[in-house]
Amino acid sequence: MNQSFPDEDLPEGAVVDGMALGRPFDDSYDFVVVGSGAAGAVAAHTLAESGASVALVEEGPWVKTRDFGDRVYDAFRGMYRDAGTQVLEGDSYIPLIQGACVGGSTVMNSAIAWRPPEEVLVDWQRRFGLGDVASMKVLEPHFDALEAALGARGVQDEVLGENNRIFLEQAEKQGISAVRTRRYERGCRGSGRCMTGCPTAAKQGMNVSYVPWALRLGARIFTSCRVDRVVIVSGRAVGIVARAKGGHPVHLRARRGVLVAASAVQTPNLLRRSGLRARDLGEHFQAHPGLGMGGVFDRPVHMEFGATQGADIEQFRTSDGIKLETISMPPELAAVRIPGIGRELMNRLAVFSNLAVWALIVRSDSEGRVTTGWGGRDKVVFSLSKRDLERVRGGMARLASLFFDAGALEVWPGVFGIPSALTSADQVKLLEDAPLDARAFSFIATHLFGTARMGPERKGREGSVVGLDFQTHEAERLYVVDSSVFPTNLGVNPQHTIMALARLASVRVLEA
Repeated sequence: MNQSFPDEDLPEGAVVDGMALGRPFDDSYDFVVVGSGAAGAVAAHTLAESGASVALVEEGPWVKTRDFGDRVYDAFRGMYRDAGTQVLEGDSYIPLIQGACVGGSTVMNSAIAWRPPEEVLVDWQRRFGLGDVASMKVLEPHFDALEAALGARGVQDEVLGENNRIFLEQAEKQGISAVRTRRYERGCRGSGRCMTGCPTAAKQGMNVSYVPWALRLGARIFTSCRVDRVVIVSGRAVGIVARAKGGHPVHLRARRGVLVAASAVQTPNLLRRSGLRARDLGEHFQAHPGLGMGGVFDRPVHMEFGATQGADIEQFRTSDGIKLETISMPPELAAVRIPGIGRELMNRLAVFSNLAVWALIVRSDSEGRVTTGWGGRDKVVFSLSKRDLERVRGGMARLASLFFDAGALEVWPGVFGIPSALTSADQVKLLEDAPLDARAFSFIATHLFGTARMGPERKGREGSVVGLDFQTHEAERLYVVDSSVFPTNLGVNPQHTIMALARLASVRVLEA
C-alpha cells in the first residue's frame, strides 16, 4: 500500500498554484496572511479555526513530501531562497539561509522547540515596554498548545545517533549541563535529512501540519505568488496585490485585516513598498551567527543516521553568550568545510564516516539593517562586534576541547590562520588567540530578528514600528506577527517563540 502524507488529499480548490494560474485573480476574505512559515501558518490556522475566511500567500512553491530527495543541490534550488546564495554584507560575507516554499524555513530546519529564556522576556518588558505580550504567563498556554499539537519531545534513544550520543556523554563527564534537543516530531526515523526535507513527514514542519490543517478548516493558499504590496486606503489595510509566478496579478481583499509574516528580512521591505515610513523600519536587525567544527574519531560516527540536531548545551548562554549543539551534515555540505586539496582532501573524505560535527551559535550584540539593494533584492548589512568575535573564539576553543576530551584524533576548526587540522589538545590555545576578524571564520546565519520592533508607542517617525496589539503604528488592520517584532535576539532557537507569539497575535486580532 502506498504511504499517504499530510500534505496530500487536500480540499478541492484549497490550493491556487501561481505557476499554473491562467488569468488574473481577484477575491475577498476576512484575513490575508502573507507567508506560510512558522508565524504565518500558525496565524492562518488560528484564524481559520475561529470560522474566519483566510487566504494564505506564499512566494515559493509547495514541494510535497514524496518529492523530497536526498541531494542538497536539488533542495537548495527548489526550496531555499535564492538557492542558498543570500548573504549578510558587512565586514565579511555571511551566508543567510531562508526557506522559500510552503512551510518556509520549517521545511529544512530541525524543528527545535526551545521556550525563550525568562530573562529575555523580562528584558523585553523592562527595556522595551512590552508588558504582558512578553509575559511567560501569557505565552505559556500557547507554548502548551503548540507542543501538544506538534508532539514536542526530546530525542528518543532509537534515533539519537552517535554524533549526538558522543556529545552528551562527554558533556556529562565534564559536568556540563547538556540536554537532548526537544523537537516537533511524530515518529522520527533518524534519516538525518532535515536539511533537504523530512522524507517521512515525521518532522512537523508547517508544510505537513498547520498549513494543511488550516486548509482543511476552509482556508485557501496561494503558492508561487509574490506579494508586491499591502493595499492601504485611508490609513487602513484592505488587501494585498501580488503577482503569480506565471505572470498574472493576484488581488486579495481583506475585510478584517492583513497579517504579515514574511520574516525579519522580507517583512520590512514589504512594509516599505506598502508606504510605511517609520524611521526604525528595517533597523535593529539581529541574528545568531553560527559555525560548525569537525572532529574525526577512531570509530564510525555515521552522521547519516540520527536526529540532525539532537543535543544542546545552553549553560554558557548567559555567561559566554554562546550555545553549543550538534548538527549532522550531509556529505555535500560537510565537504565544503573539510580541509585540504588534492590527495590531502581525498584522504580526509575517506574518513568521513568517522566525522562528527558540532556547532556554536552566538547571541550577538551587533545590530544591522535591512534595505533594498540592486534590482529590488533584499539587502542585509550586518557586522560582528569585537565582543561577538571574542565570544566566537572562546566558544570554538570550548568545542575543540570537548572533541579532544571525547577522543577525537583530529579537530577541523575551519579558521583562517589556524592549522586546518588540530591534532592535540595543546593546540586548542591557538583558537583562544584566533584573529578578531570576521573574515577568518566560516559563519552562517539562520535565526533572524528585529527590523519592525514592537513597542507601546511611536513618537513622530521614531521608535517602534508595531504596537502591543501587533498592529503597525502607521496603518490600522495591518499586523506583523513574525520575528520582525522581536526587540532583541533570544540566544536559543526562535521557532517556538515565533509560533507562540503568532498564535497570541491571532487570538488578539480576532478579539479586536
